[in-house]
Amino acid sequence: MVKMRGELSSQLTSPGSSGTFYLLLQLTDSALPIGAYSHSWGLEAAVQAGQLRDRAGVQQYLLGVLHMGLAPTEGRACALAHRLSRLGSESGVEKLQQQLQATRWAAEPRQASLDLGKRLAQLAERTWGISVPKAEGDPLHHSVVFGWICAQAGIGLEDTLRAFLFSSLTGLVSAAVRLVPLGHTEGQSLLAQLYEPIEAVVHQEILPVVKRAERPNLSPSWPALGSFTLLQERDCQVHQQLYSRLFQS
Repeated sequence: MVKMRGELSSQLTSPGSSGTFYLLLQLTDSALPIGAYSHSWGLEAAVQAGQLRDRAGVQQYLLGVLHMGLAPTEGRACALAHRLSRLGSESGVEKLQQQLQATRWAAEPRQASLDLGKRLAQLAERTWGISVPKAEGDPLHHSVVFGWICAQAGIGLEDTLRAFLFSSLTGLVSAAVRLVPLGHTEGQSLLAQLYEPIEAVVHQEILPVVKRAERPNLSPSWPALGSFTLLQERDCQVHQQLYSRLFQS
């Protein structure tokens, strides 16, 4: 069973405590030392190919990634990990890891997700005393670790999903600001315009699927993970062959 250091546990779980709010802010901070800032998830290749030239193009790109890739794959995985963490089901985590691994066929983003998950799990143990299981001894994907940690800290599912999706898109906006380039104010404006789309996918594309999986009369009860971001996956493959690049993915 997962253990948490006593003093931190009381700060996070005591009635009226604001500890979970601060932990969530810390988890989504771009300065969190897990290396997320060094990944563009294929966006760098798209910019070099001339596919993204301005704010309007980046906005369309972000919405496509959110609806077609991030929400139905990592978003659902994060939600399932949160649920499994509450149940203390480490065997379920292994099954989730296997399914998520199968959806990541491009080498760079697959390894990036594993690296971020490993570093976040190590940070959680050292900083908050929250232990994260491993799948057959291997590190978990970032979305799985994020969902597991938030559940252990007592953060609700909806807030966990909002934070994970917003943090993921913030990373893409940060990359776009450096690559397109966009002004920092334009980047913040793009993020502000993502509030409603994120809220919509949480309630329409993630929570209903996860809740249906909890109904015992459904077989199989495990919701599918998958994306339809073919161009982004192509860009991730192309990125490995770029002559010069700023990002690891």
